Order: sequence, then structure tokens, then C-alpha cells
Amino acid sequence: MWNVDLKMKLKKACTAAIILSAFLSTNSFAQTLADAHKAYVAGNWQEAATAYEVACPGEPDSLRAECYLWDILALSQTGTTKLFKVAGHRLDSLINTTPPERPVYSEMLLTKAQFMLYMGKNARAAEILIQAIDNSKLEQAVVLQKVCSAVLSRAPHQELDAKCKTVKDSSFYRQGEKVASQAVAPAPVVEPTPTPKPVQQAEAKPVVKPEPKPAPQPEPKPAPKPVTKPEAKVQDNTPYWTLQLGAFGVEANAKLLAENMQKQGLESRIETRIGESRTLFLVQTGKFPSKEAALDFGAQKLAPLKMDFQAVQKK
Repeated sequence: MWNVDLKMKLKKACTAAIILSAFLSTNSFAQTLADAHKAYVAGNWQEAATAYEVACPGEPDSLRAECYLWDILALSQTGTTKLFKVAGHRLDSLINTTPPERPVYSEMLLTKAQFMLYMGKNARAAEILIQAIDNSKLEQAVVLQKVCSAVLSRAPHQELDAKCKTVKDSSFYRQGEKVASQAVAPAPVVEPTPTPKPVQQAEAKPVVKPEPKPAPQPEPKPAPKPVTKPEAKVQDNTPYWTLQLGAFGVEANAKLLAENMQKQGLESRIETRIGESRTLFLVQTGKFPSKEAALDFGAQKLAPLKMDFQAVQKK
């Protein structure tokens, strides 16, 4: 009887250990991914790449390709030729194994075009950018226009020029099955240096209008979606830090990004800055007591949505 009780206790202990191990493993992956995003935001490229390589295998199939794309981008920015080549080979493999209908596929092509531009292969960059446009979504128009300008400035290309012009026409995305389904934040345009940075994209829910129902009294309006605000608070009339998501010469583009932020449940505001030669519309979010608090918020809330940002001090 004693042996039976001992065996039962040992069996329960083993089962509990297995469950605890699985729980800790799951949380370890989540923490590693958060650490990877934070390292990427801080510019610690090698640390970020290492963390992504640990976290990505544990991601769901629907998110694993995006995770590996972050890993590729981190590797490409380490500043070493060897790792940049490794990043290029991994990107080619990722493109070849990802179905074109996946939203992340167009991001990969945009990244590939920027890689080619950085390497001076401008004609090849133009060809790949055409493919990216053909596989793009409506909300990627802001990003595409920036990359179009960068590529066309170095590689005049008649077909690409025509494609880039269609990007400004929303009807281009209404042909066939090209219906917008995602919200994209603008990504930086590749310059000769540094290496390419990620095309930022995140999913947004489509707006569905409710069917009218006959009733003696009007139906109550649905409660607005709560807006996620930073936990840290800043007192009025004191200097603070904010995260700047983009600077636009066209107000409509700034409003597009701000609307996409609202769809993700994140607050945003547009600041107008009038200069001597031009006016800029700055899209910003949050008020933070310190730069570290701002970057922590960005790593937790914006980096997973592939939104590019930088911390700016305000007075």
C-alpha cells in the first residue's frame, strides 16, 4: 500500500513538473520576443537577432515568417558584410517559402527591393518593387510611394513609374481581390546608408455597419473602442518625451497614419510644424516622463505592430 501511494505521489509530481515546464517555456518565448523587440528599438542589432532566432521557432505558423523577417532586418544592420550576406540569403529563402497571398509576402519584397538598392543593384530593385506593388494592399500606399521615390531617383524605369502612379489611385486596389485588409505605418526610405529598415505593417479590423432594425426607439450607439494609453503620467506644463511615428509634407498622409493608430486602439495626435520652405505634419503618440519609458512603451505596443518610431523630447 505504501509503494502504491508513493508511486501515485511521484506520478502527480512528474505531471506537475511537465505542466510547469511547458508554462515556463511558453512564457520564456514570449519574454524572448519582447526582449528582441526592445533590443531592436535600442539599436542592439546582434542582441536582437540572437533573441529573434530563439523566439521565432516557438511562434505560431501565422506569425513565424514575420518574426524571421525581423531577424533578417536585425542581421542586415549589424554593420558586417558577412552578416548582411547571411541576411540576404535568409530573405531569399523566406520569400521562396512564403505563399504570395500572405500579407507579409509584400513586406518581404519591399525589404528585398531596399536590399538591392543598398547594394547598388538599382535595376533589380525596380523589378522587385514592381512585384511588391502587384502584391500590395491599399494601406501600404504611403510606404510604397516613399520606396518608389527612392528607387526611381536612382533607376528611371518606365514600367515602375507607371506602377507607382497607380499606387496613388485607390481604384487600383479594388480590381479583382485587391481589397484592403491591413493598416500600415510608414517605413523609412532606404538611403545609401544605413542598411534597410523594416516595412511596418499591422492588421486592422474592417469596419462593419450594423443592419438597421425596426424598433419604436432608436438603437443605442456602440461604445467606442478604448484607447490604449501609456501607464506613465506626465504633469501639465512639464517637459516630457513622446514617440514620433512619421513626418509628412501632405496632411492627408498624416491623417491616414493617425486613423490606422486609432484602429489599433492607440492614441495619436498630429502636430503641425511650419517652416520657412515647407510645412510638416508630425504624427505622435503618448506623453512619457523619460526617454526610457517612451522606448519601453514603443517596444511593447508599437514594435509588435511593425510601426517605426523615435523618441522625441518636448518642452
